[in-house]
Amino acid sequence: MKKTLMLLAVILAFGAVHGQDLVYYWNFNSNAPGTDQSWAQPIASAIGTGQITYTFTEAYSFTGTTINGTDGESNGGSFAPRGGVEQVNNGAYFTITASTAGYDNIILTYPTRRTSTGFTTQEIKYTVNGTDWISKEIVDISAFLNNWVADQLVTVDFTGVASVANNPNFAIRIVLDGSTSDVGNNRFDNIRITAASQGAVATPTFNPPGGVFTQPVNVTISTTTPGATIRYTTNGSTPNENSTLYTAPISVSANTTIKAIAYASGLDPSNVATAVFMFPVVVQNMTQLREQTPGDGTVYRIAGEVYVSFQQSFRHQKMVQDDFAGVLIDDTAGIITTNYNLMDGITGLTGTILDYNNMLEFIPVMDPGPATSTNNSVIIPVVTAAMINNSPLEYQARLVRINNAHFVETGAFASGTNYTLQDGSGSVVFRTYAYDADYIGEPIPSGNINIYCLVNQYNTTAQVFSRMLADWAPVANDDETSVPVTTQLLGNHPNPFNPGTTISYFTAKAEPVQIVIYNQKGQAVKTFAAQTEGKGTHSLQWDGTDNNGNALASGIYFYKMLAGKYSSTGKMVLMK
Repeated sequence: MKKTLMLLAVILAFGAVHGQDLVYYWNFNSNAPGTDQSWAQPIASAIGTGQITYTFTEAYSFTGTTINGTDGESNGGSFAPRGGVEQVNNGAYFTITASTAGYDNIILTYPTRRTSTGFTTQEIKYTVNGTDWISKEIVDISAFLNNWVADQLVTVDFTGVASVANNPNFAIRIVLDGSTSDVGNNRFDNIRITAASQGAVATPTFNPPGGVFTQPVNVTISTTTPGATIRYTTNGSTPNENSTLYTAPISVSANTTIKAIAYASGLDPSNVATAVFMFPVVVQNMTQLREQTPGDGTVYRIAGEVYVSFQQSFRHQKMVQDDFAGVLIDDTAGIITTNYNLMDGITGLTGTILDYNNMLEFIPVMDPGPATSTNNSVIIPVVTAAMINNSPLEYQARLVRINNAHFVETGAFASGTNYTLQDGSGSVVFRTYAYDADYIGEPIPSGNINIYCLVNQYNTTAQVFSRMLADWAPVANDDETSVPVTTQLLGNHPNPFNPGTTISYFTAKAEPVQIVIYNQKGQAVKTFAAQTEGKGTHSLQWDGTDNNGNALASGIYFYKMLAGKYSSTGKMVLMK
């Protein structure tokens, strides 16, 4: 949806607005500072009499863009606030003074970009009296590229906002936050403020306004100008005096972009108003969500209940999962306002997905509301370091358990640091990703532990982290730190699977092992028998057929391991 809205913003800025004048414009091509020097204040507008002042300790100039520019615009400079030493510039801002005397329908647009450690949010504030500042909106740019691209155009529409029109004291303040390094930055260029001369028809408004909906809606369009007529389109094209005349509410039940313009005798036409109505694609569970294409702007609604397995204040992040898959919620804009406890159930989670360095992230677009259940439990597979490294996508954002593991390093845990967690199969990166965890600053445990982890991924590297000290406990036998010490069923991967999966298990000695697979009725459909030659990790492959070689239907199956007095059962899903 973000991409869709940004594309609409591009259209808006390049001519879909009737009766708008370019009142103020900054292209940062004149008086640009030298290398590693900050802009001299104030920065005068290239068009109009506006000024920019700022509170950043560093605001440099880098190569600009022609996006949102005027005719003949060149790639000159840009306005580039940086994080500053120890990120002192988080919360700093720049102020745009822009009198609107004689104008209404005020619209601000600008292209922007961010480095990987640059500011992640831009809060737009405004004043109508020159003293008090009102928050208009917060723009989440955490997914923006470090490049000038057309769909990274921010549009802030002040049309209809009380006291903004015809106001000599009007000004805009843009507050930046979320930088994580001294050189992390955002860049701004070709900042436009357009407006209509007073005497134009009031811009139409929509009820309900655009957004995400789960049921069909009837959309009304109105303007405050008496006697005005409204023309509209529903295909995203720009309306004109020959477009459909608005006479009755418009029924909307699928993704639709409505644009409207108003006309009245003796007045200039209004701005073109735009509303985007999105209806989520429904997926049943986490597994189906992970099968979708990330980054295309599609809004998804998860019909099944998911459970909160982790949350932290950083970027309002959460990890949610069901029995077989999970996802990281990255909620920089703070869309989810409901407070949840660990293992609360959430129904109706709605948002988009994107791939961030091979980690699937979920960006919510609405608050799902109160928990629909509490104190839930999920299937927690017992895995090895090798299983996580070999199949990180299978375990992403899921709780797993690693038995008989130990840390290679000594000392105390520091936040945001990589450590080595080792078991009998190898080692995996343990990153202190839970920044507020109670073990930060505590001694790294020595000897073997059984540890619950959540699985993360950065590029090709699998990572795990624990939520709290309670996620690990020492094991009884500390003599052997490299391999499991007891026979155990380790789990299967991939899960869900089609057409085959690998079931892994560990035996403490040479002994007969039987793996029996059952359907949901408790009927044994496949039996494997093996004689292990000694202590170690073993595996077998199941191709989804029964003992007669017949392909089995999609569904939930259970597998049971029997070895001497040991037995354990796992759960898997065959999904065709």
